[in-house]
Amino acid sequence: MLKVMTFNIQHALDYQKQVIDFNLFINAIKKYGADICGLNEVRGYGPLEDYTDQTTAIAEGLGFNSYFGEAIKVQGTSPYGNSVVSKFPFKSVETFTIPDPKSKRGKHSFESRCIVKAVVNFEGKDVCLLICHMGLNSSEQKNAVKTICGLLVEMEIPVILMGDFNTTPDSKVLKPLREKLKDTDDLNPIKNQGTYPSDKPNVKIDYIFYRGLKCVKTETIKEIYSDHLPIVAEFEM
Repeated sequence: MLKVMTFNIQHALDYQKQVIDFNLFINAIKKYGADICGLNEVRGYGPLEDYTDQTTAIAEGLGFNSYFGEAIKVQGTSPYGNSVVSKFPFKSVETFTIPDPKSKRGKHSFESRCIVKAVVNFEGKDVCLLICHMGLNSSEQKNAVKTICGLLVEMEIPVILMGDFNTTPDSKVLKPLREKLKDTDDLNPIKNQGTYPSDKPNVKIDYIFYRGLKCVKTETIKEIYSDHLPIVAEFEM
């Protein structure tokens, strides 16, 4: 059984105490037995205060392998993006930049984003993991979906796509993904459970999609760590 978690950790900020606490997130991943965890809103090492190598700190606490994918440099100096921590060694890892929309007109602020692609071997077969954090505006989300679909065309191995997509399950933006992938939420006894904000989750914006594997169980974890609730899914080859 392969157990996967998607988790927007908000730079390892304890949502209730408002302090950075790596052990809180290490223990959360341990508690739910995730073999692989895709992380959003992760800081890398840089000169700004509290910009440390957060991915390595979490991975070392778990005894896992890790990879950080930079999306932007905050204030031009300090890395910020997505990462993946895995019990299994990586066969390959890569970061793909999501193109910015040509027109930056929208209700929300724009931010350059990325997708982390990692391949691991599970039970003798390769599995591709895609970790994504989509923008707030529909134009950004469309570019993210187009980039993901482009990656999917190139892959014949099983795929698990996870992350904070910043859009709701009924969004038309997700249609191209739903045509190519299954949603683990289809197995959830209570559909479209909110993942944000963690103290009063009233909207689902975090997802795990897949193909080429069998999802046998999924759960939205109703415990407050960051400002998002994590999702866990179990797979068989």
